[in-house]
Amino acid sequence: MNIFFWTIVAAVVLCHSIHCARVDDEVTRLPGLGVPINFKHYSGFLRAGGTRKLHYWFVESQDSPKDDPFLVWLTGGPGCSSLVALLTELGPFHVTAGNDTLYLNPYSWNKVANVLFLEAPAGVGFSYDPSSPYSYSSDDEQTADDNYLALLDFFQGFPEFLPNDFYVTGESYGGIYVPMLTERVLKRNNSINLKGYAVGNGALDFTLLGNGLIFFGYYHGLWGLALWTRLTQHCCNGSVSQQACDFVANQDPNCLDAVTEAERIISTEGLNVYNLYDPCEDEGSRRIVDPSTSYKYRLWSMVRRSLGLFSEIPSSELGLTPPCVDEASVEDYLNRPEVKAALHVQESPLNWTTCSNVLHYTSQHHTMQPTVQALVDSGRLKTLIYNGDVDMACNFLGDEWFVNTLGYKPTSTYKIWKLGKQVAGFFQTYEGNITFATVKGSGHMVPQDKPAQALKMITNFLTNTPF
Repeated sequence: MNIFFWTIVAAVVLCHSIHCARVDDEVTRLPGLGVPINFKHYSGFLRAGGTRKLHYWFVESQDSPKDDPFLVWLTGGPGCSSLVALLTELGPFHVTAGNDTLYLNPYSWNKVANVLFLEAPAGVGFSYDPSSPYSYSSDDEQTADDNYLALLDFFQGFPEFLPNDFYVTGESYGGIYVPMLTERVLKRNNSINLKGYAVGNGALDFTLLGNGLIFFGYYHGLWGLALWTRLTQHCCNGSVSQQACDFVANQDPNCLDAVTEAERIISTEGLNVYNLYDPCEDEGSRRIVDPSTSYKYRLWSMVRRSLGLFSEIPSSELGLTPPCVDEASVEDYLNRPEVKAALHVQESPLNWTTCSNVLHYTSQHHTMQPTVQALVDSGRLKTLIYNGDVDMACNFLGDEWFVNTLGYKPTSTYKIWKLGKQVAGFFQTYEGNITFATVKGSGHMVPQDKPAQALKMITNFLTNTPF
């Protein structure tokens, strides 16, 4: 048995009679929130590798913290803040656009679970390294290691939650973060009660996402038959299918020209790549052209790269095309001095931004197929992969193909699931306790676009309730 295990066992025994959370990290007053709440929440820093410190914001369940599942949430980017998810998607507090006040989210995931929002890697949000406070670098492996070490430190401070069912969740580049952290917990720590993981609109395989995007574009009416004929004639091998068409690695000049034209339509004609049917924000918004804004746009740049259009995306180019979002209200709120004091983050030298402008990130993995297969083959875990079906940054076709290429046999047909009497989306289950689900009419951020459906979906997953 390792030292961590026995340390935690002793702490859990002690915590039977007292509440053992980090008392100094409890948030007792949140500026802008004018209504009472029925749960505790905490904010502070966790130890990662080296001298790095990761900021966390932990919200206890509104129902039964002692018994409800425990989720850790990782927003993608890469290099962007999970506090965006807390304050605009699945967290209990949402920022009112334009006036620095908060309101309660009736569809918060802490209605059914304890949720830990982790800002990673260092250089993201308030997470920092005192030995190098203004210059940061990380990659997939280091980020996964730091997330794991921060998680261990969290349970040192909150050992009473160690017996709870534990899940790793996230979205976007979380398609890399989530499986890699789950793998580390599975292999290195038997004291964490790991039950499964969930990935929303995930970057699980960039080649499949790139190929799926071209099919998605044509069948959503983004270009006509003439361009589609060029694409299929020059990029497909005798038939039009996932297996026969290669829009990503095909070196035929005619294919490259056709793919470039398709990508131009998607990227430069004013379409919202994160929700096809949503409008773009005003191009004149004060944050739209800031390279630190819109973590989703960084992922979109990587998907574009998968189509072979360029080999690198300099940070200076990240904001050149309007990303159709404006999250200035969250940034304004979190940088207020009284908010920083309430969250106990004054020690961080960083101003909070949606996406880090001081981090150099190296993406090492372009597919999560081996990692996810290892997780499934462990026989211990539940897998949920879900997609808003009108997202182009991480389209549902690419992620559905990813699930199918894992090689597990379907255990159900592809069928609808409902919220009340309305169709909420479609789902299919597979051997190995895998569920693939879509959310009808949602874009990249499902808990934001379809909050009621997202809450029902995650509740079904956590409680083993059939869709």
